[in-house]
Amino acid sequence: MRKGISVFLGLEVSTEENLEYMRLAKEKGFTEIFTSMHIPEANYNVIESDIKVFLDEARKLNMSVSVDISPNTFALLGIEKNDFMKLKEFGIDVVRLDFGYSIDEIAELSNNDYGLSIQLNASTLNSRMLLELDAKNVNYNNITACHNYYPREDTGISEKLFIERNKEFKKRGMEVSAFVPSHNKKRGPVYEGLPTLEKHRRLNPYISTKHLFALGTDIVYFGDLKASSEELSMIGKIKTPFEFRIKFKTLNEDIKQYILNNELSQRVDEAENVIRIEESRYCFNEKNPIEKECVGIRAIGTITIDNKDYLRYMGEMQIAKINLGYDERVNIIGSIIEEDLFLLNYIKGGDKMNFIL
Repeated sequence: MRKGISVFLGLEVSTEENLEYMRLAKEKGFTEIFTSMHIPEANYNVIESDIKVFLDEARKLNMSVSVDISPNTFALLGIEKNDFMKLKEFGIDVVRLDFGYSIDEIAELSNNDYGLSIQLNASTLNSRMLLELDAKNVNYNNITACHNYYPREDTGISEKLFIERNKEFKKRGMEVSAFVPSHNKKRGPVYEGLPTLEKHRRLNPYISTKHLFALGTDIVYFGDLKASSEELSMIGKIKTPFEFRIKFKTLNEDIKQYILNNELSQRVDEAENVIRIEESRYCFNEKNPIEKECVGIRAIGTITIDNKDYLRYMGEMQIAKINLGYDERVNIIGSIIEEDLFLLNYIKGGDKMNFIL
């Protein structure tokens, strides 16, 4: 679960601003950079003059660089066509082959010995193409998949297609990347954000990032020119896909601190109506009994703990997945904020959760 930014040379952000942005992102916990070498609106004189400065800085920061290339990229860099060894020497770690390469060429490149990872366009890589790759001597350990971003409104892909495509990639052991838009400085020419999923175009990027991670995405990039420091901070702190912001009702300070300071997990034998926290019953017992307090109706997203009247179940924490009734044996700890409720649909047995204020 890694986080990345996009850096575009030759657009409306200067190279020095881009370098500062990279340093800030690294400070906030980001480890990946995506860039493209075939944006029609870019000033290619700037790219030619500044690409080495950009790659040198990425190397100093120990940030992995993925470059979206076409056959024209080699001329831009002043090297012979398909000289992938030179690309690695330049400081490029991953090459995304957006177009212009055959199945045979992709299979051959996947077996390069330069330490260069090959990335394919996940949004257009369909089952037929994957079956063709399967028939070749392809090294899936050296191939990843990165979805497109979609600048024009209404053109982002659906969650359904995203899941379908990713199942095929994961079956082959491929890492998957995708993009969320920033609300700070959007990229032209239409300035409508650069999401992979259309539903993320106007969502808080913190919510969108957690959603992509919950769907099994390995790397989430900001697609736009420059995320804000606040956006970088929020996303940089995400430890698990299931990071829930909560409002407390309980007065029990021990329970509050337990929830805020521990990574908790759902039991592997998933219940139908609630998420059962695996660890809590081991931490609360007869030596520290839980008295009855704050009982009531349990709406979706309510976090509860069984009090001493539930006998040997005392200490069991749960999150309601449906609206549940009143039970005087069950204390209400608090509730997940409405923006985060959708994440409950994705938690599977054994998944880890964090709770924050």
